[in-house]
Amino acid sequence: MKTRRTICRSFTLSLLCSCICFGAAGSSQDEAVGMVLEILRGGDQEMQAVAIAMAKEMPGVEVTKALAKELPNLSAAGQVQLLSALGDRGDAVALPAVVTAVQSAAPSVRTAALKALGQLGDASSVKLLAEAAAGSSGEEQKAARASLYRLRGPQVDQVIVAGIPEAQAKTKVELIGSVGERNIRAGVSALLKTASDADRTVRTESLRTLKIVAGPEDLPSLVQLLLSAESSSDRNEAQKTVAAVTHKIEDKNRQADAVLAVLPSVKEVQDRCSLLAVLGKIGANAALPALTAALKDKNAEVQTAAIRALAEWPSGEPVAELLNVAERSDNNVHRILALRGFVRLLGLSNERPADETVAMYKKAMSLAPDVGEKKRVLSGLANTKSLAALQMAAAYLEDETLCEEAGFAAVRIAGAIRADFPDQAGTVLNKIVQTAKGDSLREQAREVIDGVGQGGSGEEENR
Repeated sequence: MKTRRTICRSFTLSLLCSCICFGAAGSSQDEAVGMVLEILRGGDQEMQAVAIAMAKEMPGVEVTKALAKELPNLSAAGQVQLLSALGDRGDAVALPAVVTAVQSAAPSVRTAALKALGQLGDASSVKLLAEAAAGSSGEEQKAARASLYRLRGPQVDQVIVAGIPEAQAKTKVELIGSVGERNIRAGVSALLKTASDADRTVRTESLRTLKIVAGPEDLPSLVQLLLSAESSSDRNEAQKTVAAVTHKIEDKNRQADAVLAVLPSVKEVQDRCSLLAVLGKIGANAALPALTAALKDKNAEVQTAAIRALAEWPSGEPVAELLNVAERSDNNVHRILALRGFVRLLGLSNERPADETVAMYKKAMSLAPDVGEKKRVLSGLANTKSLAALQMAAAYLEDETLCEEAGFAAVRIAGAIRADFPDQAGTVLNKIVQTAKGDSLREQAREVIDGVGQGGSGEEENR
């Protein structure tokens, strides 16, 4: 419980501050500020909370000056509280004191000062915050970054961009990151240069930030940046950046234009592979002819890149091309990559008749070279909701090497079609309960039988 003395002091302080807020004389102001500072110097936490609340509300620049002047004389705990109050007051006259507090020996004070800079700082605070973020970790780094991102003022963005070229690598990374967080479009030119920086971390951060701030008009430069990448990690990041920016083009049929425009003139195998990989990430159907043509390229690496691009397509259009490779290629790696892509794409189309889809899964099973690939096919089959799919999965329940994967597929399919085919689903599920070796599979089958798993029965769903 609060002591009578604490209540009395709290009331007196509140009364004084109220007088100040409603225009009482300067002597009352001085007295209230003095009382706030006296309390902050002490150890009464309840009164300190009251004093800080009052410090935030007392009007006037002179009050801010008096509070800021006393800041270095307080304990670390008192400084943390006062810094919060100074930040909330929003008077720039406190900025020098806050900047000084950033150099405090106490981590809690540094963190509080960095937070206050986000409220009081301006363009002059950019370098300090970026360097603080670069040279710290944990809460301190988090506070520095947050303040850098929230700084306000007409010159802040300009100073951030201007500071990038000459900054040390770690500070450069922080400035580049702030370009993305603040969505500074004017920073694109600088980032196109730092994307080729000698420091790998700077290059990576530049490419990641370009995903955010670059626009379709920057795609030619981004494509050239991709072609000039020297390491595989840079190429992979650049591919993601190019693809992300192409997706900002509203007309999906035009998203691959910048890459397709360059592809015919590129002869270096590594560069051609990079462009084909990007086309796969873009996923625009306008790129399919170029990828299909690349399947017949004389270079095996180019063929591989084309197969991978088609295998990750966002829709089922390339399924026939991948099946053709899986059936006819004399390259074992190509056959497996194409088969995996083929199985993946089968699960993407909802328009194909279910029986046709099952027939294609059977074709994939016949092409699968080993148990691992056959399991992959059964895993894909589990997403097909038809009686034919259930029957296909059930056909492998007797195969010791595939029975578990077939069982999980069958349970999932049965749960989806049980309302329409209760007898057939029940027969398969009961067989799994009786023969399954794993407890998990048996339990899932029982749940579907009881109508509580894998979609349940139609009766359960209608309750």
